Amino acid sequence: MRATVRKIKSIPHTGQGGLYGSLFERSEQEWLLHTKGFRRNAKSIQLNETLCTIGNGYLNVRGSLEELPEGHAGGMYLSGIYDKSEADVEELVKCPMWTDVSVWSEGEKFCMSTCSMLFHEQVLDIKKGMLHRSTILKNSTGQILGIESIRMVCMHNVHLGYMLFRITPKNFSGSLRVFSGLNGDVCNRGFFPEERLKHLQLEKIERGRSFMYLEMKTREKGIRIAEAASWKLVSPPSSLARPEPRIYGEKFTSEMTLDVRKGETYVFEKLVVVHTSREIPADNMFRRSICALKSFIRTGAEKHIEQHIDSWQEKWKQADIRIEGDPHAQHALRFNIYHLLINTPRSTGSIGAKFLSSEGYLGHVFWDTEIFILPFYLYNFPEAARNMLLYRYETLSGAILNASRNGYPGAKFAWESASSGEDVTPRFASKLERTIRLIYTGMEEDHIVSDVIYAVEKYFRVTGDEQFLFDCGLEMVFQTARFWAARAVCRDGVYEIHRVIGPDEFHEHVNNNAYTNYLVKWHLHLACLLFKYMAKRHGDRLDALCSRIELKEEEVANWLAVSKNIKFAIERQSALIEQFDGYFALRDYVIRGFDRKGHPLLPKGVTYRNIGSTTLIKQADVLMLIHLFPHVFTDEEKRANYEFYEQRTAHKSSLSNSTHAMMGLASGKRAKAYHYFMKSALFDLENLHGNTAMGIHAAAIGGTWQTVVNGFGGFSIKSDRLVLKPWLPKKWESLSFSVRWQDRIVHLLIGHDTVSLLISAPYEIEIPVNLYRKTYKVPTNSRQKLSYCSS
Repeated sequence: MRATVRKIKSIPHTGQGGLYGSLFERSEQEWLLHTKGFRRNAKSIQLNETLCTIGNGYLNVRGSLEELPEGHAGGMYLSGIYDKSEADVEELVKCPMWTDVSVWSEGEKFCMSTCSMLFHEQVLDIKKGMLHRSTILKNSTGQILGIESIRMVCMHNVHLGYMLFRITPKNFSGSLRVFSGLNGDVCNRGFFPEERLKHLQLEKIERGRSFMYLEMKTREKGIRIAEAASWKLVSPPSSLARPEPRIYGEKFTSEMTLDVRKGETYVFEKLVVVHTSREIPADNMFRRSICALKSFIRTGAEKHIEQHIDSWQEKWKQADIRIEGDPHAQHALRFNIYHLLINTPRSTGSIGAKFLSSEGYLGHVFWDTEIFILPFYLYNFPEAARNMLLYRYETLSGAILNASRNGYPGAKFAWESASSGEDVTPRFASKLERTIRLIYTGMEEDHIVSDVIYAVEKYFRVTGDEQFLFDCGLEMVFQTARFWAARAVCRDGVYEIHRVIGPDEFHEHVNNNAYTNYLVKWHLHLACLLFKYMAKRHGDRLDALCSRIELKEEEVANWLAVSKNIKFAIERQSALIEQFDGYFALRDYVIRGFDRKGHPLLPKGVTYRNIGSTTLIKQADVLMLIHLFPHVFTDEEKRANYEFYEQRTAHKSSLSNSTHAMMGLASGKRAKAYHYFMKSALFDLENLHGNTAMGIHAAAIGGTWQTVVNGFGGFSIKSDRLVLKPWLPKKWESLSFSVRWQDRIVHLLIGHDTVSLLISAPYEIEIPVNLYRKTYKVPTNSRQKLSYCSS
């Protein structure tokens, strides 16, 4: 379809009074992330862009500099917008950008990569969800220009974005040209360094004197993305600058020519509306987007900024965690929570392994989502956790197709999932050994099937949302149980699961991975319990579901037989769980050396090409199993397995540190627990694996939150009661947080020997609380102070 160009009456800005005064004031230092200076290499530039990502869960924007210096990887990403086009598999699409601004003097652009930098700083205000930039540049003719910007995407209305841009000529007067627009000339990264993949085509450009409209469409699926923006010089009011529209291919740009005076500051304001054809019919997108922009302008940016800040305050009121006595840990933890908040699913949809901070891992959804990330939302914003599980339900047809393609009935959730639930794991990748090789995870890492069901069960247990169970959960549990019952092989009355990959991905094509087998055992037992429960309490609902999916009682009875007889054992003498068949017979090594950053070094003679023939593992596997089912295993079993596997773990995954932190606490290795916690909390802030430029490590972020709440806070739920086993590092004076549990909010203030507990509820009852070896009956709506001894 040809792009159309049409001139439309301009829209005036209103309500600039004082340019919003204190609304743009930065929060206290403990809420700020400073990135100072500028290194002219792509990795450093892209690292800062990742860390300074802003967002609201619908759209996220990387923290790229407005002039887009050489080496940048700026981008905007919209939740759930995937496309395949010329890529190998479906991937998250980089969407048109609206934050570009460039300032020119006599044909030379003021840019970090070409000018002398006299000062530069970006400050991410994680309390308000705003990104500040302050820069002073000197060009080749000696002209010095100050540049400042503030940008945000609204938390209260996910379709709105805002940017304030200031320039100040420090030592000159003269003519400057300022460009800003909507940039549809964007591509995804390819597999190879210089490869670029184009997912969007231009559909429509509409222009006016003070606003612009750009509409693009994904090339395969035809999803339309609309951006409407207003860009205006707002100060000084006496300035005369007529914007001239320019169209360069798929870029719409508004050019202003200014006669600037030395020392005077010129302020521009940009208001943006973003929609997709998933929310608005394609033939109505232009009208709706322009109407939304007019409404934005009429209401005034000031009002929307106030509402944005209020929305952030409400988010932090629930999600903030206070650590007294350890400001380094406090700052890192809040940075982690910030990235969870800006990726909260606002409607049915899930979260990829890199959040919406880049197209790293192609934006795909892995097991990270249910095991590491979802618990934060479950205990803080359960409606978001429901949206994430609804994504799995709405893509169940893709999971059924995955199972069918592999010759099985039922449903097999994809190892890497995108829009349909069909498996989109790439066939090839460059792994740790730095060679291109076949990827087997999509075919063998089937534990994700039960990881999803683990999250479904946990969601029901924490929220009591029976309607979700009726409408979605039961079908998910039954269809995936059907897959596992067919996947298991009976050998002499014992059921085995062959040719799998466990969480430790160094060992492929293994039989009877302990993590997988136990989850299947639990999963099938859960399916039988739910079937029995529904038969007694809600027979009509069960009959309707069984009729629809053709489920018979005989099939359910078989699930129970498989569950009871699946291979899983703990060695009596050593209390060890063998990770998979034959693991203990492999060449045994332990890790004794570490590099300057504290990363494990492989023993002499071991490389990533031959590591699969050794007992060294990539990340927690058996320990992950024990972590997920802490009430099943004895203290002796926790200690024995931690001591054995921890020294054989290479920690080559961002998922590993948080699990070892929590298992360190569970097994009495508390000093190691704090060490692993800080590595998880600082994983992106300190770029510990050197690849944060490719996006935030979402699992490390979620795991960090779990380590504080479930680990140091010792919080868990067992049936109808709270279980508390806190332990605080010596330097921590106290730890406080709140979590949601059904229709209650649990407020905890934990010290080294006391717990102050308030359970807010709309009724008066007594709640059983286990605090180490004591059980208390705690009344709701009354703060109680309990003593404990953690030794």
